[in-house]
Amino acid sequence: MKKRRAVRAVILSPDDKILLARMQYPNTEPLWLTPGGGLERYEDPVFALRRELNEEIFASNWDIGPLVWTREHRLTFNKQDICVNETFYLIQSEKFDPPQAMPDANENRHFHGYRWWDATDITASGETFVPLKIATYLPDLIDCIIPDKPIDVGV
Repeated sequence: MKKRRAVRAVILSPDDKILLARMQYPNTEPLWLTPGGGLERYEDPVFALRRELNEEIFASNWDIGPLVWTREHRLTFNKQDICVNETFYLIQSEKFDPPQAMPDANENRHFHGYRWWDATDITASGETFVPLKIATYLPDLIDCIIPDKPIDVGV
């Protein structure tokens, strides 16, 4: 099984909304997830997150906050079994209009736009969110309750 490290941003606006990207991969239902992506070998997670956000949202001047969540999940992609270890950093940001396309043609095939969500809308939605319990853990961050150590948010 291939191992992969990834880093993601929990971008929260002053009106308590989180920015999520809608993605759909082959043979899966659409899902909403936080911006971010894979780390290069030996890459610093904060550096990688800045790089990923620059690639996906076209901005690099982020004030990256604390590491708040972790997650491990397994998936099969292109017939390869992968174990992904993700870390999530909190970013407080003014609300902005995110781009509606990814610059990378391969990623853009799976990308179906960004949306600002509040926790209530996530809970009420029938859509799939990643992590699956994002609506459970999001209110603490909105209320500025930062964990002493990162919380494992599950699959």
